[in-house]
Amino acid sequence: MEERCAQFQADAARPRDPVKTVKEIERLRKFLFKNQEYRFTDREQTHLFGAIQAHYAAHCELSETEREPALMLVDDALKMPFTVFTTSHKKTYLKWHAKLTGEGDKGQQRGAAAAGGGKPVTYTVYDLPEGGACLGLMTDEGDTLELQLAGPGACQPELLAQIRAAFEAGEDEVRITLNADRTTVTGLLGAKS
Repeated sequence: MEERCAQFQADAARPRDPVKTVKEIERLRKFLFKNQEYRFTDREQTHLFGAIQAHYAAHCELSETEREPALMLVDDALKMPFTVFTTSHKKTYLKWHAKLTGEGDKGQQRGAAAAGGGKPVTYTVYDLPEGGACLGLMTDEGDTLELQLAGPGACQPELLAQIRAAFEAGEDEVRITLNADRTTVTGLLGAKS
């Protein structure tokens, strides 16, 4: 079962192809529906969460009609029992659902106005390619950012090594902080399982 879950994550990480991606999302939705009574291990849950996260990230900035497959996937994930996804997964899915339906934009605008301009920003690492040229990051509200690491001072080598170690260890969530202008990694908040 773990191989199948890992394959869904690998498929979702490929570049978006309008036809193939919709079919992959549909296969993942059917898989979740058929196996909703199965007790997934933490590792299998992480693979499935990663697949849904990749599909969300690929669709969140598209037009409303192009977002529909990802919205249906996130909606189905929310309906799964807790043997499939944990409470923390479902909280994230709720934020993504709000973002995909446009409801999250209003709350995000209120939050940005209240946050002020000079505070560090917290992101979750969702992608760290092998070459390490960029970090795929996401806020709690579901906004994504690709931080290029090639620039001077983008991330200290020791800090990047710690982030990579936590990410490659399969931690459920690796959180970092960026400076206010979102160009430099300022710290690793730790990893949660």
